[in-house]
Amino acid sequence: MGLPWYRVHTVVLNDPGRLLSVHIMHTALVAGWAGSMALYELAVFDPSDPVLDPMWRQGVACFGFGAFHVTGLYGPGIWVSDPYGLTGKVQAVNPAWGVDGFDPFVPGGIASHHIAAAFVVAGTMWYGSATTPIELFGPTRYQWDQGYFQQEIYRRVSAGLAENLSLSEAWSKIPEKLAFYDYIGNNPAKGGLFRAGSMDNGDGIAVGWLGHPVFRDKEGRELFVRRMPTFFETFPVVLVDEDGIVRADVPFRRAESKYSVEQVGVTVEFYGGELNGIWMFKWNSEHSKKLEIQLQRDKQFDTALL
Repeated sequence: MGLPWYRVHTVVLNDPGRLLSVHIMHTALVAGWAGSMALYELAVFDPSDPVLDPMWRQGVACFGFGAFHVTGLYGPGIWVSDPYGLTGKVQAVNPAWGVDGFDPFVPGGIASHHIAAAFVVAGTMWYGSATTPIELFGPTRYQWDQGYFQQEIYRRVSAGLAENLSLSEAWSKIPEKLAFYDYIGNNPAKGGLFRAGSMDNGDGIAVGWLGHPVFRDKEGRELFVRRMPTFFETFPVVLVDEDGIVRADVPFRRAESKYSVEQVGVTVEFYGGELNGIWMFKWNSEHSKKLEIQLQRDKQFDTALL
């Protein structure tokens, strides 16, 4: 049989030492539980589908409770009483958006808190916010769509060239973390419900940056890999020049190819990273770099550990 609160609290009523110790222990228990749950949710967090994502679902439930259940908009409201516990009944509550909402005895604070918390936790997660730092939760899909990290990388390289650095020196100054963010495998919109095989049957764990590949055709034009749009499941390897004109590709039907990397004489040179200064001018029949080009993947991965 459980002991009621007024029985167990008599032990600490007139004992400051015990009162401090039980509160410290209680704080530790609550903090430990909250921290464990936060780490667990972060460990299993998968933002690839915002509808089925656990934190999104929690946010939706949190918002629904505050905006509908508590306010009585679509629900019963909550139990509201007076300080003496005489007039209590279930009734609708208007959100308290002012300073009074922080008063623990103002029921409107419950509604406003749940509505605001839902927006902070779930409403901003898909778009990125101060509550979802990139180092912990990864980039957003919009940062891939807009070339957010790519632009910053090019800005830094341009700044380095303006300081009379060589291409190798400028690219070597790019932080590996920044280079890794500009990788389609970090786009949370890739994946979803239409992937075959186990979840960890992917590229593997990133262990290094090979460097920035610069492609050129035999006329010396610099070619750029066409970035894979977010909601494409597959995408052809297409290299375009600075005007957006297709100059090379890796064809599906080799007999009808006109722009294959062999035919147009594509070469690739790496700047920065582990392959800094290496120049490749032959493409074998297996197209060893095909997947890396297609996935914007100038990274090195460990596929054995998982």
